[in-house]
Amino acid sequence: AGNADTLELDERIMVLLEKVIRLLSNFSQPGNIAENLKKFHLVTVESARDYMLSHFQKNISLQQLAQHCHVSAFHFSRIFKSIQHVSPHQFLCAVRLNHAKILLETTELPVGDMAFECGFNSLEHFVTAYKKNFNMSPTAYRGQFA
Repeated sequence: AGNADTLELDERIMVLLEKVIRLLSNFSQPGNIAENLKKFHLVTVESARDYMLSHFQKNISLQQLAQHCHVSAFHFSRIFKSIQHVSPHQFLCAVRLNHAKILLETTELPVGDMAFECGFNSLEHFVTAYKKNFNMSPTAYRGQFA
């Protein structure tokens, strides 16, 4: 987890916490959230999405997102994933990668600078995530536009 950002680490902790709670009680699976609760929290999730879209360059924590939405981190994590079908970290990573893709198409910004401008904490983490998501390196993608 050397290249993990705060949100990714927070989510790993939440997954572990959910497993412990399930082991110690009859807690239901995280995805089993009542439909009326989902509808109630659509505004919560939209607020979190807007926050991530506006602050994706920063190292965002699960606690920051939860506080922004006025709910607990544990509750926020479950609600977001239930509604979006991806974790907050996965959503944020997709936002960052799509921004990087646009920068690769429209600027000459060096890939290393781009990684940090898009919110990644290392060039290696950025390149690995980019390859995994788009099946080619950022440099190879940019080469298509040369």
